[in-house]
Order: sequence, then C-alpha cells, then structure tokens
Amino acid sequence: MKRKKSRSSLHNRSIGLSWLAILTVCLIGLTTYAAIHSSELKQGPTQTNIPLSNLSAMAEDTSGGVYVISSAKQQIEAIDKDGTLKYRINQKSGNRRNFSEIAVDDSGRLYVINTELDTYGLYVNAEEIIRYTSAGKLDKVLFQWKGDNTSKRIGQLRSLQIKGDTLSFFISRQNEVQQKQLSLVSGKWEQPFAFQLPPNRYLSEVYGTEPGAIYYTTKRGAIYSVASDGTSSRLYPVAGMEQTRKNFPERLKLDGNGSLTFVDRSINAVTRLTPDLTSPISLLLEEKTLTAAAPLAESVEIGDFHLHADGSMDILLADRIMKQSSNGAVTSLTDQITFSGSEQFRLWLVWGAAAGSVLLLIAVCWLIYLHVMRRRISFFLKQMVAFVPLIIVSMIVLSNSIYDGFSGKMEEEMKRELSVLAQSGKYIIDGDRLERLTSPNDFMNVDYQEIKQRMNVLFQHDSSIDRRGLYSTVYKYENGKLYIIADDDDGVNMFKPFPLTENNLPVVEQGQVMSGSWEDANGQWTYAIAPVYNSKGAIVGIYETGRDLNVLRTENSTINRSIFKNITIITILILLVFMISSYFLLASLRKLRKSVTEITNGNWDAEVHIRSSDEVADLGQQFNLMVRHIRQYINDITAFSEASFRFVPQQVFKYLGKRGILDVHLGDQVQQNMVVMVTKLRTFYEMSKRLTPKENFNFMNSFLSRFGPLVRKENGLISNYLGAGFMTLFPNRTEEAIKAAIAIRKELVAYNGHRGKTNKSPVDIGIAIHKGPLMLGIIGEETKMESNVISDDVTLTSKLEELSEPLGVSILVTREAMASMDSPERFQYRWLGRIHIEGKEEAVELYDIYEGDSELLRSGKDKTKKLFEHGIRLYQEGRFFDARETFVEVIKWNRMDKAAKLYFYLCDEYFQRGTAVDWNGTLAVS
Repeated sequence: MKRKKSRSSLHNRSIGLSWLAILTVCLIGLTTYAAIHSSELKQGPTQTNIPLSNLSAMAEDTSGGVYVISSAKQQIEAIDKDGTLKYRINQKSGNRRNFSEIAVDDSGRLYVINTELDTYGLYVNAEEIIRYTSAGKLDKVLFQWKGDNTSKRIGQLRSLQIKGDTLSFFISRQNEVQQKQLSLVSGKWEQPFAFQLPPNRYLSEVYGTEPGAIYYTTKRGAIYSVASDGTSSRLYPVAGMEQTRKNFPERLKLDGNGSLTFVDRSINAVTRLTPDLTSPISLLLEEKTLTAAAPLAESVEIGDFHLHADGSMDILLADRIMKQSSNGAVTSLTDQITFSGSEQFRLWLVWGAAAGSVLLLIAVCWLIYLHVMRRRISFFLKQMVAFVPLIIVSMIVLSNSIYDGFSGKMEEEMKRELSVLAQSGKYIIDGDRLERLTSPNDFMNVDYQEIKQRMNVLFQHDSSIDRRGLYSTVYKYENGKLYIIADDDDGVNMFKPFPLTENNLPVVEQGQVMSGSWEDANGQWTYAIAPVYNSKGAIVGIYETGRDLNVLRTENSTINRSIFKNITIITILILLVFMISSYFLLASLRKLRKSVTEITNGNWDAEVHIRSSDEVADLGQQFNLMVRHIRQYINDITAFSEASFRFVPQQVFKYLGKRGILDVHLGDQVQQNMVVMVTKLRTFYEMSKRLTPKENFNFMNSFLSRFGPLVRKENGLISNYLGAGFMTLFPNRTEEAIKAAIAIRKELVAYNGHRGKTNKSPVDIGIAIHKGPLMLGIIGEETKMESNVISDDVTLTSKLEELSEPLGVSILVTREAMASMDSPERFQYRWLGRIHIEGKEEAVELYDIYEGDSELLRSGKDKTKKLFEHGIRLYQEGRFFDARETFVEVIKWNRMDKAAKLYFYLCDEYFQRGTAVDWNGTLAVS
C-alpha cells in the first residue's frame, strides 16, 4: 500500500512539474507577446474606435479609402470610406524615422517616403521609398538615397506621385531638380527630366509628372512653371500683389481643369490659381469655414488636402478629416476611426495575453508552492526559489525607480539648460535685422543670412555630433501676430503663422523666459523661449531652442540600460554572497535532514548527530527522543490497520462518515444512489462439483485476486463476495463500472489462455450493471458485525446477471445506468428492448455492451446493430412477420447472436399462433 501511494505521489509530482514547465513556457511567451504589443494596452479591450492625432499628410485610392500619416509621422493608418481602420503601419525602432509622403496606386498598394534621421533626430541620414501591399504588409524597398548631412528633418526626395502605371518623384540637388520615374509594370527606372532653378531661388515643393506640366514653389513664396525645355516662368505672385505680402503657397496640386491649387499658409486657406483669368486667384476654403465646421478641433491649420474630379475636396487637419462638397458645404467630419473585426480581435488578443500572463503567473506561483515549496527538498533550494525572484524583482523595481527619477531630472535639467541658451537670444539675434524681414521674399537676403548664422553661434559646429539634436527657431512678433522666420527644419517655410498661446504670450508681452514640452504633427519637443529685442528695447520676436523629446528619451533609455546592467551585476554578486552564506549556515539542517530521511526510509536505528551548539542541535536531540515513542506506536497501529482493512474496505468508512473501524457502530447506515455491478462465473456450480473443497477455495481466491484489482482501479468497492463472483458498488460515475466490466472481459481472455496451458477448461463471466438507490450500512450484532447493502435494485441486478447468458450478452446494462452516463456513445453497445423480469411488474429496458466480447462476436454485433434494433422496434409494434425476416438477416450475418435467435423464435411463434391478450411488446426470457 505504501509503495503504491509513493508511486502515485511521484507520478503526481511528475505531472505537476511537467505542468509547471509548460505553464512557465506559456507565461514567458504570453508576457513577451504582451510586452511587444504593450502600446495596445493603452486602449481598453472593449474600445471600438480611436481618435486621430497629429496628422501630417494624406492620400486617397480610387475606392474612396484614405491613408494618413499620423502620430507625429510615426504611423500610417489606412481607413475605409466608411471610417473603418483597414490596417496600421508603425515605424521601426532605432534611429528616429519619419513617414514624409505617401501615394497609392490603383491596386491599393501604398508608396511611402521614409526619412531616417541621425541619432539626435535632426539631420537626415538617408531616405528610401517603400512599397506596401494592399493589406499593409511590407513589399519591397524601391529606392534608397543617402543624405547629404546638411538637410534637417526633411530630405531631398520630393513629390511622390502615381500616374497610371508610373511612380514619379523629384530629387532636389543644390540648384538642380531631377525627376525619377519607375514603371510599375516593367520595374525599370528612368530619369526623363531635369531642370535648373533660377539664380537665387530655393526649392520648397515641386508637383507634376510630365515635362511642360511641372510646377514648383520656392522658399520666397513664388510659384513657377517649368517648360519642356527646362526654363522656368513665374506664375505667382500675380501682377498687382504687394511685394511685402506674407502669402506663402504650400501643398501645391493640379486639378482636373489645369488650375493650380495650394494652401495659402498666411491665411490658412485653400486657394486656386488660374493664370489665364482676369482674376486668377480664388478661395476654395477659408479658415472661418473650418472654424465653424470643426469648433472642437485641436487646430484648424490645414495639413494637407485632396482634390476630386467633381470639385469636392478632403481636408486634413491636425486631428480630423473634413469633406467639402463642390458647392463649398462641409458634408462630414472624421475625428475617430473604427476598429475592424481583425483589429478588435488583435486588441482582445493582446489584452488576453496580458490577462493570461497574470493568471499564469498566479498558477506558476501556486504550482511552485505545491510542487517545490511543499516538496521535501533542500531548504537551501527553497530559500533560493523564494528569495532569488524577490531580489531580482526588487532590483528591477529599483532600476526603474532610479531611471524614472533620473529621466525626470534629466528633462528638468535639459529645460534649465535650454532656458539659459534661450536667454542668450537677446544678445545673439539682432532685433533690428529681424524687423527688416517683412515677407517670404526676404528669404536668404543679407539680414536673413545674418540671423541664420547667429542662430548657430551657440553650437561649436553645425554638425550632428556637436549639436546633439539641439535646434533653434526665430519668430517675429508683428502687429499682435507671431511668424516663424528661421527654423532648423527645412520643411518649415518663412513667415509661417504660429499661434499665440499661454506659453509664449508672457514672452512677447512681459519678456519672460518660458520652457515646456509640446507635441505636434512633426514630433514631441522640449523647448525654452526668450524674447528678442530691437535697438529701442522693444520686443520684436522670440528665440527658441530645444530638442526632440523622443530622442532625449532614447538617450535616457541608453542610460537606463547602463543602470540596469550595473544593477544586474550587483544583483548577481548579492545572490552569490547570499547563496554561499546560506549554504554554510544551513549545514546543520542538512545533517538533520539526512538523518530524518534515513529514519523515514525505515532505518529506525539512525541517530541525528549535530555538532553545533544552537537551536538545530536541540531540535536533533528532541527528535531522537520523539522517534523512539513513534516507533512503537507505528508498529502497533500499522498492524491493526492492515488487519482491519482486510475485512472492512476503507471506502465503507468514508461513505458512513467514519474515520476508521473504531468509530463504526451497529446500525450505522447511509442511503446513496449508486451503480451496482454483479459479476458471476457461469456454470460454476457444475465445475465445482468436479473439484475438491481445497481446489474450490484455491480457484475462487485465484479468480478474485485476478479480477478484483480491475474493479478497484476504476474506484469500485467490492461490497460482497457471492461465492462464484462478487458485487461491486461504484459511487461516482457509471462510466467507471462500464470500463471495469470491459476490462474484466478482456482479462478473461488472458485468464482462459493461462488455464488452457494447464489443460483446464475455460470459464465464462456474466456481468450486469444497474443504477438506483440503496442502503449501505452495518448489520449483525454487537459481537459480530459486517457491512452490507440492502436494495431491491441489488436483487434486480443479480437477476439480470442470470439473464445475460440466455440473451448472449457479456455485459448487460439497464436504461437507468445508460441514462446516467455523459457520453454513452464512447462504448460499443446495442439496444435489447424491454425485457420482462420474473417477479417484477414493469419490464426493464436493457442494453448489450459488447465492447468486451470476442473480436468475431463484436464485429458481428457491430455490423448488425442498426438492423437488430430495427427488428426490435418491429417486434414491439407487433409486426412479427417483418421482425422475423429482419432477425433472419441478423442471424445470417452473426450466427452466434443468441438475442437475435430468441427474438426470431418468439416472432415466428407469435406470427403463427398470436400473442396473449396482455402482451405489451416485452421479451420474456425463461
């Protein structure tokens, strides 16, 4: 018994440790997945939409789908015409990269200019044109261009356009602009056109694909057209416009009528230019329309727009997309995008992974507690399991705490340094020169170049390493308005309006130095601003210096890795010292454990010898004394228990609610609904007549010892030995009784084979299974008691076993037992109909479990199951002729089918002679 329990315990531990390993691997996998997609956890699992933010560019496909560059140029979102998110593309990790421009072809493939900046997020290292499939998967890199190490934040690749099957863009090189085209069909590159910029003209934007229909804007706010021979002619400003105007064209596009449209940045309006008309300038969309249509918008500054052939237009703001019809009416606003089913599923998947990680962590901790901490292993190892994770987690928390504090201090220190740099602006920037700059037409004049040069005085050299991402911007304050004059971003044009806010108003009104952080469509920034004065002491502008906050945090993360590395080394050293000291301090406990292990293994003469003079030594002495008393007690109680279990099964005590045989009293009883199985040897009495009494006892003991364990294996309780068999109770599930019965039938084959080798005749076993209420209790008298079962269902089961032989059934099961199973179809069985039992008024519906029959008989019953059961139904309906013919077919297939033959004879008899008046469709078996 002890060995079985030990084997069971080892088996359970092995399973437990296997589960621990599996769950640990799953925990690592789910945690890794959740960590990789941790940004998704910012959104709730039930969230169905997400707001648009920090939009900078857009494109549209032929089906009305919109593609936007969002999240400060770090993300591309593809949106269906109904506002559903199709897919999302995120930037790769590493150096700062920006999605600059996008275009889409007729197949829905997306083309993107991706700009890689230096480590500090200022200078352009390289540019590439990438193509994505219509599902948003990376297809290939079509073109790569190395930066010139002077461009800041925007590179030399411009105007990504798709026309038909051709991809077109331009490369700006000093005073020359080269056009590149890629055939999307053949994959061949061409350079069909190039042109020179006029003297002292500086390219801002370029648009067009065919020579003769190419247009560009300059940094001085002009628009030029390029003839087929490469010569440029100015289209804008048109005649009569003041040279001091601040109008600046951006986002140049050509509509279907040959007119140029652009964003007039000075008045934040979409403007049409038709040079051939008397009044060539007309406004398609004004700022007041935007303000009225989107009062809750973060900003109504037009980021981009898209023209449709019908004259309608889509306008991109900082946090929403606005649609304007051809008559100028705003038809819709989109400020949120709805998650698609796949995106919602992915969100649930990430949240499920996070929740699963928490649950798995709890499960792993619980399994560690069960199979490690509660297991009889070294206390030293338990200490390691308990304290090592605690120390590691503590060090990680300490590392993050140090980093958070350091990062916050670094940002505050950076703001202080920036404030000091910004304060020097009043000495660096000449306010008089700033006042003389009145329009974009002053770009690169003497005053502008002097201001631009002075902006970089604070930096030793205008190089990536020396500047470390620091940028500077000069604003002009004029007539209560603020304009950007010079900026370390080549994509920002001169005299771009800048809003007056609560952060910069104190600078221009009170001369204060301010610092802070903000986020826009170009990124996240930390900055400091200070006033710029003219020679009269009046504030005429603002000087700003700052850094890309994402780059600063990237630098801080590098420091965090260094902190984590150092703390990891310290943690390893602490763990080594802890483990070594614990190992030697626990030497006495190891000796005690070794001695105790010998005692538990049966060596009761073992003694604990501990040389130390401490609590462990006292424990060893007391343990030796305790073992002497326990030794005698165990010997006595073991002998008594082993003797009692042989006469009264332990399960009986459990069902009666008793702890052991000492608690049992005459009359103790309990009523339960149990499965009863009666197993008997057939023709035992004829066989026993040929045996001596001793041979009979030897045979029965051999028989019972062979088949009894099969019952106990399925949690069965052998209640009574019936001489030629035994009665078994199954308190849990009927399936256990069926499995035990099948196992007995299969074991019978091996048993008869063994008897055949010793020239003994084979034996057969009949089994009946029924389920019903019964009384289990103690009967007898005070001097002699035994457990017994009292129930009509027990008697019924015994009678059913007697019927199993004439029915040709090895395992006979009642409907009550079959109905109590969850999945009876797992076993091979057939319906036997309603059988009349002598002494019982109501017929009993029976089933034949033939899974334990011989292969030949099982195959025959399996093939004729449906035909056999159909015959029974015909029999019960009184259609004896049809039933007889059906059973004839069954017997043809299976000549050993006793039940079919029995039904056949009855059908023939009833067909020939008729039935009794009270016949009710049952089968009478004599």
